[in-house]
Amino acid sequence: MPGSNYNYTDPGMSTTGTLAADLAPLWLQAELLAVAEKLTVFGDLGESPTMPEGEGKTYSAQRYERLPLPLVPLTEGVTPDATPLVVNKVEAMLEQWGMVVALTDVAQMTVKHPALNVARDRLATASAELQDREIQRVLMGSGSVIFPGGKTSRATLAGGDVPTTDFVSGIVATLRQLGAPTYPGSMYAGVVDPFTEQDLAKDQTFVLAHQYAETTALFNAEIGRWRGVRWKRSNLLPLLTTLTTGASGATSTNTAVPSGDTGFTAGSTVKVVVTRADDQGLDQAIAASVDVTNASAFSVLVTIGASAPNARYLIYTTDSGGTVPTLVGSVTKTGAVAATRTVSKATATAASLVWAAGGAPAPAAPPATGTVHIGYIFGQGSFAVPAIGSRSEATITPPSATDSDPLKQRRKAGFKFMSKAVILNPDFFRRFEAFSAFN
Repeated sequence: MPGSNYNYTDPGMSTTGTLAADLAPLWLQAELLAVAEKLTVFGDLGESPTMPEGEGKTYSAQRYERLPLPLVPLTEGVTPDATPLVVNKVEAMLEQWGMVVALTDVAQMTVKHPALNVARDRLATASAELQDREIQRVLMGSGSVIFPGGKTSRATLAGGDVPTTDFVSGIVATLRQLGAPTYPGSMYAGVVDPFTEQDLAKDQTFVLAHQYAETTALFNAEIGRWRGVRWKRSNLLPLLTTLTTGASGATSTNTAVPSGDTGFTAGSTVKVVVTRADDQGLDQAIAASVDVTNASAFSVLVTIGASAPNARYLIYTTDSGGTVPTLVGSVTKTGAVAATRTVSKATATAASLVWAAGGAPAPAAPPATGTVHIGYIFGQGSFAVPAIGSRSEATITPPSATDSDPLKQRRKAGFKFMSKAVILNPDFFRRFEAFSAFN
């Protein structure tokens, strides 16, 4: 038809069709229904350096180590050998993240609630949760892990392996022995999920936040003090279970190399781990590592069974003959049919995932039954979250006409930030994994 040849399409555009539930031909409740409250707490506990603009996106921090003390006294008249200074550094490559919500003018004019304001509110929540998730990804991949009940791995946890007074005291003692600095008030900071919170609250020595005698301000989501730790609750911590195989889970097998792909080496072994992600994108249900091989060059076929929960599934593989699977991509299952994804060594097509070095390592497998709960105890200076620019910059397009939108038919709101968590000293914190008496 005559007119501008500008063609604007956006599959995520919110229209009167997608917002039909809020159209107002009938009486609607004025108040919006509440959304699930998620507690984002990790950003409070890390250092927050701001990098200057124009100097790249690699953050680097240095630490001069303590000097070793001499073991023998001086010899009269003899100058001792010099003691060298030792400096270590940590680096992180900052990443930019962001989200956008788009609304048509008709959608804004015909729904009952102010959709643009709602979008900005939800984006603020999403920004906080996204930053919290990315901090957790870094923390989960580093540092020492402690297990109760004398267990030495996640897979060996069993019923009754819950946090106790002695277990927590042992972690605190270790951090103090290592010289991990405390937060103001001479306390460490702990983070647990609501189930582990109840395990702690069962202990007679645990003091609930509302029983504090003093009036000092609590941390965000703080629940109380116990064994030299100020504890915080987070319902964004993942609850880890086993991902089954077959129709209700995931299966990994070899398959013919798709046309245009380069397969894994004939006769080699590729280790594959598949996980189901939670709503925040963190590993939640974890399958055991599977060895996939074939006499001739092959690709890996990951199948999410037809009766498996609809969700996003993360795929980790090694290269030919590798030992540690790393993240290569994902597959999303929707509906009542199986979902599949092919992984090749290299490819020129868009249909397959490709193994590449540098991905996040696969999580350890949980025990066959039960739920593993994750907790942390931090000393100050454990980690940092450097950023360039604003910690979260909110944006919104103007209501006026523009060259790309001359009739003012669209509004967009969004956020962006550029940051990356980095471990400053792994000796300053401990992650612990345990069962819970309540889950």
